[in-house]
Amino acid sequence: MITVKVNDTSKTFSKETTIDRMIETLQIQSNGIAIAINNSIIKKSDWESHTLSENDNVLIIRSTQGG
Repeated sequence: MITVKVNDTSKTFSKETTIDRMIETLQIQSNGIAIAINNSIIKKSDWESHTLSENDNVLIIRSTQGG
């Protein structure tokens, strides 16, 4: 198991957790969000292959409409 921070909240996942699996586990809609890990944006095309590491700092940014 590894512990990562997701939007400043500690979460525990299995060692081989990808971004896709994290989103699924947290029951988050993947449309309209961006993911940054340790202050680097991860392209959506890489979510399936990017594996989380111990102490990663994950920021989930949700787009909003308005003006």
